[in-house]
Parts: sequence; structure tokens; C-alpha cells
Amino acid sequence: QDWPAALANRTWTLPELTAWALAHNPQTASAWEALRAQAAALGMAESAWLPTVTLSTSASRRQAVSTAGFSVPARNSATPSLSLSYTLWDFGLRAAKTDAARAQEWVAGYTQNQTLQTVIFTVTQAYYQLLGDQALLAADAKTVAENQKALEAAEVLHQAGQATIGDLYQARASLATAQSTYAAQEQTVRSAEGALAASLGLPASSVIRISPLSPDSPPPSALRSGVETLMHAAETANPALQQARAQVAVARANVRSAQAQGLPSLGVTSSYGYQFQSGFQPGDTWSVGLTLTVPLFTGFNNHYAVREAEATARQDADTLAATRNSTMASIWQDYHGFQGDLAAYPGASSSLANARKALEVVQAQYKVGQATIQDVLQAESTLAQSRYTLIANLVNSYVALAQLSQAVGMPVGATQP
Repeated sequence: QDWPAALANRTWTLPELTAWALAHNPQTASAWEALRAQAAALGMAESAWLPTVTLSTSASRRQAVSTAGFSVPARNSATPSLSLSYTLWDFGLRAAKTDAARAQEWVAGYTQNQTLQTVIFTVTQAYYQLLGDQALLAADAKTVAENQKALEAAEVLHQAGQATIGDLYQARASLATAQSTYAAQEQTVRSAEGALAASLGLPASSVIRISPLSPDSPPPSALRSGVETLMHAAETANPALQQARAQVAVARANVRSAQAQGLPSLGVTSSYGYQFQSGFQPGDTWSVGLTLTVPLFTGFNNHYAVREAEATARQDADTLAATRNSTMASIWQDYHGFQGDLAAYPGASSSLANARKALEVVQAQYKVGQATIQDVLQAESTLAQSRYTLIANLVNSYVALAQLSQAVGMPVGATQP
């Protein structure tokens, strides 16, 4: 899927990118085709409840010689026939196969839902990762500017005889480190851009413009539901749990199907034919009958088929229990991780505000000789770290909320199921 230049020049929001991914990501297309295939399989299973009608015809030309040595004239004949067969009773075999196919269709549907949620979360995670990396790049640019300012101040004081040559070296070293960090972060942003493009089903080189994240941006809203409520909601909303339940239903239907395979079946058959033969009057033939099939011995095939189906059913039940446990554990961890990010935000925001003020004070003191270059550089480092901490807190809070939404099965970003 190409990314037209007209689309590359606009600024995209997360909902718009998510909609694009759902429409163009090959994973969603694959899941949809799998669902369509399973719907067709259900139709095939249900066809067993309908009679089978077959039309056939044969045509021949025959030349024979009599025992007395005379040739019998060649005869042409044609015999069209119509046959019908229908299973009257099979001890639940058709019903079991239909139930298994219907449950398998549910599995495919829940698998599709799970694929959609995975694509949505992947786009969300890549989007916020790119936002965070771009914000860190902007923070690194500010750090470079602050270190440049510190170097200029040190040069002025050095020329005035109020700063040593060591102050200049330290300021230059700090500026070089900041510039190196900025250059490395530029490549990190390019990598994050490629990850976002890939999540959309686009080439990694595609240009995707998004609005920048400001360190002053607010965190997501607090959840309006407790963890127990979210865990209860996941019982019916989480597609992985729904898929596991549907797979158990498939396995149980397969057990009934395997058991019915070893039981008798009763069917009705009928046929009607009409023969045309040169030299003779046409005539019709017909038949009606019942067919009873009783499997007496199949080399223990049915016995082991039942045992295999029962073992698979138990395995799927265990898988359901394991899926439930892992889902509830994920909800518990994601819930408290998100709550922790929200709780840490006020402190991170206050730390950034105070670090800004502290740098302003130290810079003013350095200009009048009341602070050293080490004090200035330390204040700049503290401010840079505060920016990093707040940006990481913001990004982590949004990603944690997306993880929690995926685990519960609710829309990404929702604050309640």
C-alpha cells in the first residue's frame, strides 16, 4: 500500500491513523478472509441436512453378431437418469458437525476481533513512542541551546578574567555531549517513524506527520472503574477469552461427532431413468429403497477418534483456564501500572517547573560570580533529566492505558468498559 504525497503532507491524529491501519493493514485483511472461509465451511456442514440430487446420462452405439453368423443392426441408446439420496437418521452426526462448524466460525470471528485489537494497540504504541521520541528530540535541542548559552557565558567571564580556562573546557565538553545526544536521538526518531509506518501497513520510509507532544500536555483521564469491575468486564469483552470459549465448544461438538461416527445411519435413495433405444419402444425405470449402514469393525478407528476428541476437549478447557488467568493478571498489572503513572505525574511536573527556575537562578548567579560553571552544568543536567522523566511519564501513561484497554477488550483510551 503506497502512501500518497497528499497524505504525507497533512497532520494525522491517532484515530485517523487507526482507521487507516484497520482498512489497509494486511493482518486485518487476512483475518477477514479467514472469517469468510469459516462461514463457507459452516454452509458446507449445513448442506448435509439437504438431499443430494444427481442427474446423469449415458449414450452408446452397439454392434453385435448373432450366433448364426448374421450381423445384428447397430443400435443407438441413451439413458438419462435422476437419483436422489437423503440421510434420515445418523444419531446426531450432522448436528455435531454443524455445531462444530458454527463454533469454529465464532472462533474465527473472535480471532478477527483479536487481530483488530492487536493492530489498534500496535498503532497506538508506535504513535505514542514516536510522540515521546520527538518530544525527547525537542528536549535535547533545548539542552543544546542551554549548554551553548552556558559556554557563551563562560567565554564572556573568561575574557573578563572571572572564569578559568577549565570552565571553558567543561562548558565545551558539556555542549559536545548534548550535541552527540541530540544526533543519536534524531536516528531514534527515524526508527520510531518507521515502526509507525509499518504498523499502518506502509513502507518504513513513509513520511507521517503527527502533532508534537508538549511536556506541559496533561496525562490521560483517571479510570472511572475499579480493577475488579474491569476484570469482570473482560469475561465477556476480551476476544481472547471469547475465542478460547468458542474453541471449547468446537472441541465438545467434535467429541459428539466422533461418537456418532461409530453408530448406524439410515438413508433413503431413489432413482428414475428413461431409456431410448433405436428399434425399441422407450421405457422408464425407477427404484426406491432404504439404506442402513452399521459399522461393525473399523480397526478401532472410531474408538481412538473418540479418545483423541475427548483429550482435545480437555486440552482446550485447560487453555481457556490459562487464558483467563493470564488475562486477569495482565489487567491487574496494567491497571496498577497506569495508576502509578498517573500518581507520578504531579511530582514529575513539579520537578520540571522547579528545575527551570533553579537553572535561571544559577545562570544569574554565575554571571555575577556567585556560582561556578559546575553549578550551571549541574542545573542544566537536572533540567534535562526532569524533561526526560516527565515525557517518559506521559508516554508510559498513554501506553499503559492502551494496554489495559486491550486486556479488558474495551476501546483504546476508554476510561470505563
